This record gives sequence, C-alpha cells and structure tokens, in this order.
Amino acid sequence: MHQALVERADLIESRAAAVLDQALQAGEPWTRALGAAPRGPAAVAWHQNGCAVAAYRNRYGIAGAKPFGAVPESTAQRLDAARARAALIAAQWLADVHPAFNAPAAPVIADRPTVGIRL
Repeated sequence: MHQALVERADLIESRAAAVLDQALQAGEPWTRALGAAPRGPAAVAWHQNGCAVAAYRNRYGIAGAKPFGAVPESTAQRLDAARARAALIAAQWLADVHPAFNAPAAPVIADRPTVGIRL
C-alpha cells in the first residue's frame, strides 16, 4: 500500500511539472504571475511552487489568464486554492528576492577602478 501511494505521489508531481513546463514554454498568461524564474538554488523552490499552482489549475480545469480562475465552489477547492495562493506568493518572493540571479553580469570597463562597499 505504501509503495502504491509513493508511486501515485510521483505521478501527480510529474504531471504538475509537465503542466507547468508546457505553460511556461507556451507563454501562457497565468505564468507571468509567478515572476521570472530565478537561477541558482532558488530555481528549484520556484519551480516546485509553480508546480503547486499548475496542479491546482489542472485539477479544477482552470483555463483562463488568471492563475486561480473563478471563486472556489467547495470547501475542498477553497483549501486547495489557499495552498496554491501560498505557493504563488512564495514563487513571487523567490523571483523578487533573487533578481541578481536573473540579471546579466555587469560589464567590466578596462582602466576603471571597481566601485563598491567593502566590509
């Protein structure tokens, strides 16, 4: 029984990752709400949170531009929506906190001293 549950969880996670990756590649409007994917260690957490939003959308058949669609109809959907919203906020935070991972390296100008704060 335990093995069956583990396999089911793996399938659900794989499906959510596939839904998110397809949405990102297609440039679906709802993915903009996640913010830009950071690079480095934050990228994994950002993707996991994006998968939670994608899984919610997939489970409830949401196809619009907004990440969460209409107001949830059932208690179960309200709970799932709250979890998905928390994941969206976490993804946005990761995108905002780690912008340096997304920015191109600053150009180096020869014969100019570097400027910065030394600690």
